[in-house]
Amino acid sequence: MALFLASGSLAADAGPIAGNPLIEIPAGPFVFGRDDGPENERPRRVLEGRAFAINRTEITNRQYGAFVAATGHRRAFYADHPLLGLADRPVVGVSWGDADAFCRHYGLALPSEQQYERAARGTEGNAFPWGTRSRGEARANIGAAVCCTGDDRDGYPMTAPAGSFNAGASLEGVLNLVGNVWEWTRDVYAPYIGASVAGGRHRVLRGGAWNSDARHLTTTYRLAYDPDFRFAANGGFRCVRSSP
Repeated sequence: MALFLASGSLAADAGPIAGNPLIEIPAGPFVFGRDDGPENERPRRVLEGRAFAINRTEITNRQYGAFVAATGHRRAFYADHPLLGLADRPVVGVSWGDADAFCRHYGLALPSEQQYERAARGTEGNAFPWGTRSRGEARANIGAAVCCTGDDRDGYPMTAPAGSFNAGASLEGVLNLVGNVWEWTRDVYAPYIGASVAGGRHRVLRGGAWNSDARHLTTTYRLAYDPDFRFAANGGFRCVRSSP
C-alpha cells in the first residue's frame, strides 16, 4: 500500500512495522564522505546509489515491544525507564544484534553506511538533512554545547518522540537522521579507502543523539562502537528494505 506524506517527501510504503512507513529513496548519484572533516570521513566521492526504502522514524519502544511479544526476544534495557521507556520514544538500550534481529524479523535490514548517508544528505552532500545551515533546537534533538550532556533547550531533556522535529526532515521526509539517538548501521567499522581493519568487529553508529555536541551532529560523522554493548541510553536504530 502506497501513501504520500507531507510536502517535500516522496511516496512511502506502509511497510511491515505498524506506524513506521518506509520512505522510498530513489536510485542515482549521491555524494558520500567529505574532504574537510575528520580523517575517517575521507575521501569525498560521488557514488551511484541503488534504490531503497528506509523507516520514516527510529524504531520506537512500542514497535520494539511488539517484536518482543511476538518473538520472545529480550526486552530493551531501558524499557521501564520513566522517560526513555515511553511508548513513542526511540527504543534505546539495544545491542547491534538486537537491532539486527528486529529488522530481520520484519524482512528488513539495518542500513549500510552508504544508505544512511544518502538518506540523510540527499544527493548534493548536505551537512544536515535539511540543508547546509547549522542545526538548531527547532530542527533536531541535540545536547549541550560541551559533549556529552543533554539539556532541554529543544524541549526534551533526553529522547524526543520519534515523530518530532518535522522542520529537520530530509529531502524525502525522513525524520531525526541527525540527533535524538545514535543509530546502528550494518557495517563493520573500517577506513573508506585503503586496508581494512584486521579482525575489525566494531559496528558504525550514525547521526548523533540527544546528548551530542555540534561536532557529532552531522550527516557524515562516524562512530565505531562495540556491537555487544546494550546499555547506551542514546543508541537506537531504524531499518531499510533494499531493492532487488
